[in-house]
Parts: sequence; C-alpha cells; structure tokens
Amino acid sequence: MRNKPRQIFKLGVENIQPPEPITRLIITVFVIDLLNDDNVVHQEDLDMSFVVDRKRIGRLTAWAVQNNYSIETMAKSDAEAPTVD
Repeated sequence: MRNKPRQIFKLGVENIQPPEPITRLIITVFVIDLLNDDNVVHQEDLDMSFVVDRKRIGRLTAWAVQNNYSIETMAKSDAEAPTVD
C-alpha cells in the first residue's frame, strides 16, 4: 500500500472512484479525550471493506463530536502502539 505516491487532498478527491475496488482496507481508530490532555481512551481496528465497520466508525464519530472527544484514523500499518509509562 505504501509503494504509490501520496495524493494531496483537494475538495472532491474523496468522491473519485478508485480504478480497482478496495477489497481490504484496515484502519486503526483512536478515540481521544480532548478535555483530558488528549489521552487515547479507546483504540480499535476496523476493516473498511465491511459495511458493519463503516457504520461503526460513523457511530463512533457522531458520539465523539457530541461529547468533547475526537476521532483519529490511520492505516493500521502506520499506527504505533501507545507507550505506557
């Protein structure tokens, strides 16, 4: 997945259909507490090729923005495990 050049975001680029269907896209989702030093309070992996996981990220996002939390997503291959002090 990392062998192609990175695209620059421009409004509307997210609506362009990829040349091949995405068969597997695993992301790591972090729920971040904005009122508590930006602590990660929850982390889970979702496969965006599954409808149930796409619904899950939507529900997490809706809950987070209504409760002073933030959602951060990144490719699972790029996500680093949080360090525990």
